[in-house]
Amino acid sequence: MKKTLVAFLVLFSLVLSTSLMAQQYSYNYKEMSMDEYKAELAKWQQREAEAKKGIAEQEACIQKQKEELARLEDEINSVQNEIYALLETDANGYTAYMDSLKALENELQAFVALAPEEIYTRKDELNNFKKRLEAAKKDKRSLTTEAQNKISAIENLIAQAESKAQPAAAGRYEVQRGDYLWKIAKRPDVYGDPYAWMRIYTANRDQIKDPNLIYPRQVFRIPTMPGPNEYWVEKGDYLSKIAGMANVYGNPFRWQKIYEANREIISDPNLIYPYMILVIPKN
Repeated sequence: MKKTLVAFLVLFSLVLSTSLMAQQYSYNYKEMSMDEYKAELAKWQQREAEAKKGIAEQEACIQKQKEELARLEDEINSVQNEIYALLETDANGYTAYMDSLKALENELQAFVALAPEEIYTRKDELNNFKKRLEAAKKDKRSLTTEAQNKISAIENLIAQAESKAQPAAAGRYEVQRGDYLWKIAKRPDVYGDPYAWMRIYTANRDQIKDPNLIYPRQVFRIPTMPGPNEYWVEKGDYLSKIAGMANVYGNPFRWQKIYEANREIISDPNLIYPYMILVIPKN
């Protein structure tokens, strides 16, 4: 459509210029003498010769520009090849490297879009992203400005993911080699009280089957307040007392319902301990 419009405008200009020239150079040939006719013909022949000369000069100029452009392209290609050689790669290898950085960036963009809790629980993936980036940074192909800009964008995404996961990390603890529940509970950033190990144990009963056996890289919930349908045992509590509380069942004879729901941590219904977290089944 655009080419058609341009062609129309060119044609219109030619027609218009021809019309104007015809008006400007209109002659009454019947009244012209042969000498006058020859003089006018000579003028037009001179104009034609000048126009052809101008066209030839422009064509020569265009050809010269094409040759100069080709020379510059050769120089650019030569410099690029020298750069690739310094980077120990070639054009295809460099393109593949940049594609790998772009793929890593795309994966991280999707990862950052996850909920904070999910980012936190998928820390292994984030660590893998970091390893891939570190490997990419050691590659000589990373030395170009283009690659450095891409690496900077990736580092920014990793920082965003770590920052986004921080709220989810609060109230959690990842077990380190040499840890045990008493030691963890004693930490100032956990409970600062070794006897609170029972709270960690009962809050993570899905992971801890034996409180004497925990393993590195386990991630435990470190609650700071009771959750829905939970009761935190205090000194002097017993099951019937808890069941009789107005905010529990308001009926001490329903203690057995609490016992049945927590048998995995209560071996004797007459023995419960402070810091236990008990599940309170709904009515």
